[in-house]
Parts: sequence; C-alpha cells; structure tokens
Amino acid sequence: MDEFSFIEYLKKKTPLSSRVLIGIGDDAAVLEVDKSKRFVVSTDVIVEDVDFKIKTLSPEKIGRKALAVNLSDIAAMGALPTSFVISIGKPSYITASWLKRFYKGLLALARQHHIVCVGGDFSRSKEFFANVTIFGEALPRQMVKRSGAKPGDWIAVTGVLGGSLLKHHHDFTPRIREGLFLVKYAKPTAMIDISDGLVQDLSHILKASGVGAVLELDKIPVSRDAKKISRGNKEKAFASALSGGEDFELLFTVSPRRKRRLEKIWQKEFPKVSLKWIGKIEGKAPHISWRRGKGKVVPPKLPRKGFSHF
Repeated sequence: MDEFSFIEYLKKKTPLSSRVLIGIGDDAAVLEVDKSKRFVVSTDVIVEDVDFKIKTLSPEKIGRKALAVNLSDIAAMGALPTSFVISIGKPSYITASWLKRFYKGLLALARQHHIVCVGGDFSRSKEFFANVTIFGEALPRQMVKRSGAKPGDWIAVTGVLGGSLLKHHHDFTPRIREGLFLVKYAKPTAMIDISDGLVQDLSHILKASGVGAVLELDKIPVSRDAKKISRGNKEKAFASALSGGEDFELLFTVSPRRKRRLEKIWQKEFPKVSLKWIGKIEGKAPHISWRRGKGKVVPPKLPRKGFSHF
C-alpha cells in the first residue's frame, strides 16, 4: 500500500461531522466556525535526511522551510494564515544554540506573514524533525478544494518548475498573496500546491474531480535550476519539471471566462511571478494526455511519477 492509498483508507475510517466541511484528502481541513467564517487547519512535518540534510543546510533555512511548507498548504486553499504550533524531535547532537538559530529562521518568516507561534512541544528522538500545525481563516465563498475541476477549464501554474534540490526547496516564497488574489478575482474551480511533482499533484485534482486533462508539452515552465542540474539534457530537465517535487507553486483550474479576466490583471499585480496556461480539463479521470502543437504525442518518460513518503 502506497502513501496515497493509505490516505484513502484513513478517509473511509474517519467520516466527517456536521462541523467539518473539508476533511482528509485536501491541502487543509476546513471547519465551520459560524455562517460568516471558516477555520482552516493543516499540518506538515519535515524530517532529517528525508526533507533536508542537516550537514548542508543551515539551521535558519531548515526552520524557515518547516513553516514555509505549511504556508504553502494554506495558500492552496485560498486562505489567510493566522497562527501555528510546532513540535520538535531533538536528537542528542542538536545543541540549544542550533535550536535558537532554527527558530530564528522560522520566526523571521512568521513575521513576514504576520502570523504568530502559539505553542508546541519537545521530545527526544533519533533524528531531528519539526512538525508544524498551522491555522488560518477563509470566507465561505472563498474556499477552494481539489474536487471542482470541470471539462473545459484551463489548467494554470504559477512560477517555474523543476530543479528544486538546488535551492528552491528551502528558499521558495509561499504563494499566500497569490492564493488570496486568485480566490477573490479568478474563482479557481480546483487548486493544489505542487509539493510532490506536477504530474502527481495534477492527478490528485483529476481523481478528486472525476475528470481528465490534456497537457501542452511546450507550455510547461522549466526552471533554470532544472536545466542547470541536468547539464543541458533537455529530457532530464523536462522530467524534473514534471515530477521533481518541492516546487511549492500553485496549480489550479479556472473557467474560460475567468481565464480571460485573469490574463488582464495578473502581471500588473504580480510582475515577478509568471502564470502559465499548461493545458485543459478533458476526458475521464485520472487520465492525462500529452500534446505538442495540434497533435497528441507519447507521454514523456519519467524516472518517477512524483515523491512518496512510503
């Protein structure tokens, strides 16, 4: 059983209550506070030698990443983050001085997004890990799930993809502003952050929505870092953009009418963040077809579909 099969197993074992509007299986859970506001909560853990190398990444950057990956989940829901708690697993080789530097990086990012740490816990462990649970809020009409994509919708992605291992996995900017902007002005039908790779995360949207997709090979935004790591091998750079993971960009779908509106206002609001239309919602879930120009092509060869924790 892989990671996502096990998540499906857990969904069946944990039915929703009347106060839970969105439960297991999305980027965050959504609970009803009252008729005018929604409470959003998500959690993510980073583990030594899985999500970072303690010998090559500074404590400040590891602390920043611990919070940033959670902010990215809140962004994917189109919500506003408000506060968080953090639990730490501390092995014997981690000093108090190292931990202070870890919190320095984490709290600096928290201040940038005007959120506060309201608690947490410590425990001994064999390797270092940090688990953040983040809280946010959203208006009832501004919640975005993975399950709303419809035939005819356009598929879009912010920023560029691939090569995150070089540095992007720890210095990326969580797309909070972009997420809030999208839910207000573009009304995405579905949205997710790209943490496990474009193909895998798009598949989550397609499965949840019961639809398929056609992707335009020539429209996938391949990053300079992906090209640098692949040393000029275009096929490897392209594969990194499709399945490398930890890009933490927003992947979303919108109606044709909303697409036209978004094209007119995006660059003015976010001049340094690209927005690319990479395909359309077509066919049956969770199939992905590939096209270059007007003709369909064979799917690209990928070393893996995307990242899995199992």
